[in-house]
Amino acid sequence: MTGATQRVADALRDAIEAGTYPPGGALPSSEDLAKAHGVAKVTAQKAVNQLAAEGYLTVVRRQPARVAEGPRRLSVVRDRKVYRDQIGYYFDQNAKPWGAIGTPTRGVATPPAHIADLLGTPRGRDVMTRTRLMAPKGSKVAHQVAISYIPVPVVAEVPAVGSSNTGPGGIYDRFEEHYGGPLEWRETVSARQSTSEEQTQLQIPANSSVLVVTREARIASGRTAVVVEVNETTMSAARFAVSYPIERDSSAGWSSTGGPRD
Repeated sequence: MTGATQRVADALRDAIEAGTYPPGGALPSSEDLAKAHGVAKVTAQKAVNQLAAEGYLTVVRRQPARVAEGPRRLSVVRDRKVYRDQIGYYFDQNAKPWGAIGTPTRGVATPPAHIADLLGTPRGRDVMTRTRLMAPKGSKVAHQVAISYIPVPVVAEVPAVGSSNTGPGGIYDRFEEHYGGPLEWRETVSARQSTSEEQTQLQIPANSSVLVVTREARIASGRTAVVVEVNETTMSAARFAVSYPIERDSSAGWSSTGGPRD
């Protein structure tokens, strides 16, 4: 694929994902796309064919290309395991090569009530936030919004987690170094209507639904366990699905003789 074809394909993909061309809607003709993007008609057609191959478009001869009614969904694989590479811990193998769009931000904000409850923080009290917009390499549109909520007393106890540069391994390594033990995590997956801010961040239409993965990080402090962070990752429900393997319990064992064990 030439650079011009890739540029047009990327622009059309971003527009489809942002809702500019809704499911079932027709794209402009190849001639109009060529004029809009300053390329040859054949280049525009190649970009359309590329998106059809990716599952974004349906192409019928002598008819305008249309956005597929059921756009391809990307899977967020949650398999009850945490992984680690040279950068640090990660939880979604599909998103391992992703990176931040723009500079991650830090701030102080009042968390949603359910986040405050998980943190053990009184509702209405501010906590520290760290926000990242994440996407595959080369994408200009965020696919996920990840916000870490950290209680102010925890930041005071572990100042490095409040720094702009938290060092190798990020905040999780700083927690484990400070408390001298391993973190444990628990996730909850839910769905809800997107906020106006999320619609802007993810470039999704108004009234869109989002998938939300809420992960609490807990670590032992003396004889008690402390929730040191809650991370909430939000993504378009129209573009993502949560996938995970089913593990066999010991009661569901299978024997080599070809049937269930007694």
